Formats: sequence, structure tokens, C-alpha cells
Amino acid sequence: MTSIAVLIVEDHPIVSLGLTTVVSAQEDMSVAGQAARTEEVFEQLSTLAVDLVIIPLRFEGENKGLEICREIKAMPRATKVLMYTSFTSPSEATLAFLSGADSFLTKNQSQASLLETIRSTAVGKKVWITGLDSDTTARDLDDRINSSLLTKRESEVVGFVLQRFSNAEIARELYISVTTVKSHVSNAFQKLGLRNRRELFAHEDDS
Repeated sequence: MTSIAVLIVEDHPIVSLGLTTVVSAQEDMSVAGQAARTEEVFEQLSTLAVDLVIIPLRFEGENKGLEICREIKAMPRATKVLMYTSFTSPSEATLAFLSGADSFLTKNQSQASLLETIRSTAVGKKVWITGLDSDTTARDLDDRINSSLLTKRESEVVGFVLQRFSNAEIARELYISVTTVKSHVSNAFQKLGLRNRRELFAHEDDS
């Protein structure tokens, strides 16, 4: 039986211990390594054979998990990324999707759900569990995210929008005009079935 080599990224020791205990107890999984800081993630990826990285969206006090995920996906090796969060909002799932995460789930899921997600992700399936199963709008948004065909630039712009950047701030970051930013935002929102930023943040603000 081929073992799924997992790198656990977590800056909270108790959570890291829990994940390590659960994963290492499985016959078809092994803990390839653990990382509590950004630099440790890439040090281990450069020296270890890793099939899948488990990483929180919020890492080192901010949304570092997103940046790390993007960097992992830019590497030659096809390493899968499972991102998780304690926040149950569509915008968190959108951020994870746009960063390139293969799968996403919330911390309130069961151990069985976590293990099934790891196994499914390792074989190329995408699992998106937001923890908002009773909310049709959230499910619809997840469907739109997965079915939409955002361009690379639209994805970049929406990523900044989700981090509360203004159009002017996005323009400065990407070295494009505010008018161009507005156009990208409009096109992306249309593809995602959103009318404005308030719809995107509605569930996050209520959580």
C-alpha cells in the first residue's frame, strides 16, 4: 500500500500535535514533516518527498497560508494542498480557491471527514467543505467558484478585493490603472454571480 506523505503546517503546537497523531495513526498515511514557520515549509519541501501539505489559511498571525499555497503551486513538483480554517464564510473558501488550494475544509469537521479529504485530495479530487451546509447561498458561491473561468488577472484582482484592498490600492499593487481594475472586478463578479463587494463579504461580516 502506498503511503500518503503529509507535511503538517501549523503554528499552534496543540493543533499540530492533534493533526500529527491522527495522520500517523493511519496505515495509508505518514507524517513526512512538520513546520511552524514559513521558512520551515520550504526547507522541508526542498528536502522531503511530500505528497500533500495541510496548512491553515491563517498562519503566523495573518493570512500567510494563502501566500504559502501560491508559492507551493508555483513550484515544479505537483504537491497537493489542503487548506483549513476556523472561519465558516464563503470569502474564506474563495480566498483558498484563488490561492490554488486543491481542497478546503473548516476546523469543525470530524476526524473521518479530514481523513477522507486527505485521501481524496491525494488522488486528485477536489473537496470543498465550508461548514455552511445549511446555507444555500454559500453552496451556490462554491459552485460558482469551481465552475467559473476567471483569467489570471481577474483571480489576482479578486484576491486583493478579498483582502479589503480598494481599487486604487489594487492598481498600485499590479501597476495598472484604476479603470482597468474596475473592469476586472466587474468581469470577475459577473462570472461569480455577485453584484457587489457587500455580497462577497456578507457572510464573513456575520460570522
